[in-house]
Amino acid sequence: MSKISNKKFGIFNNKQVILTTLNSEQNTKISFMNWGASIQNWVINHPNDGMMSVVLGFDDFELYPKFSPYFGSIVGRVINRIDKGRFKLNNIEYQLDINRPPNHLHGGEMGFGKQIWDFETNEEDNSVTYSINSFDGEGGYPGEVNAKVKYILKGKTLTIEMSATVDRETPINMGQHNYFNLCSSFEENYNICNHLLYLDSKSYTETDEDLIPTGKIISTQNTEMDFFNKKKIGKIKLDDNYVLEQNNHLIKPAAKLFNPVSNLNLTLWTDQPGIQVYNASSLNLAPKGLNGVSYGNFAGICLEDQKFPNSVNISDFPSIISSPEKPYFHKTIIEIS
Repeated sequence: MSKISNKKFGIFNNKQVILTTLNSEQNTKISFMNWGASIQNWVINHPNDGMMSVVLGFDDFELYPKFSPYFGSIVGRVINRIDKGRFKLNNIEYQLDINRPPNHLHGGEMGFGKQIWDFETNEEDNSVTYSINSFDGEGGYPGEVNAKVKYILKGKTLTIEMSATVDRETPINMGQHNYFNLCSSFEENYNICNHLLYLDSKSYTETDEDLIPTGKIISTQNTEMDFFNKKKIGKIKLDDNYVLEQNNHLIKPAAKLFNPVSNLNLTLWTDQPGIQVYNASSLNLAPKGLNGVSYGNFAGICLEDQKFPNSVNISDFPSIISSPEKPYFHKTIIEIS
């Protein structure tokens, strides 16, 4: 039996939206769509609850362009915020889309997460690879970019490899924007407030009132922002970039999420220096989500491994400039068991 299936999911800008599902021998199945190279659903086999979704999304494609807050999307060219949508590179100033006034967010009006990608599947390694070409000047960014995302499912583990080649220096900082929720259907409250979170981080990048980093890195020790010691998330409002401990680089988990009620664990490894943690404190979506579930506030948590927000304007932050000699590469591994 084939481990990979494709089916039509909708139409976007007169192009077909195709849902590709990877199945593993461990009863995990993950569905992806070529719109935004997005994860549409991630289903695991729970011992007490049978097949259950562990991400937020929609069963109906029509809801995505209208209502999706980047559910499962690949975000690019640059994830997160850029101050006033401006940056200077090689003495030229660039102005990007302002789509979250007064700033640029997640690649702008028509970033990678809102476009149709080309794709191909590979039965041998149980993978799907998406590719997109971004022209010079798209969204205000310089240079032509050819970006790829490869998803590989093995057992209960998903490996995500993002890469890009460019024809000249340009900022690239892609990210995967899943909203995770490890609740099973027998739980009363469908939110992540009772989940326990661990981050391999003792500091975060301070931000102003528009969530733009000031350049300062603040210790989380003895504050409610500290998740280096695993604890319940609760109703703290999180939309912050945590600085991962140095030399982590896929060696030890960058983040762990655990729901004591469903007994489900999520473990995330990354080769990136930061992780934006967003707990959807004011989500409250009108349409129903996957399996008819209502998504209220705190319905999911995003663990967006990446380089730091607004790095293009802060010289002390890790550089997000790629070049023909220095192509972009980013690897994330996530296991849910």
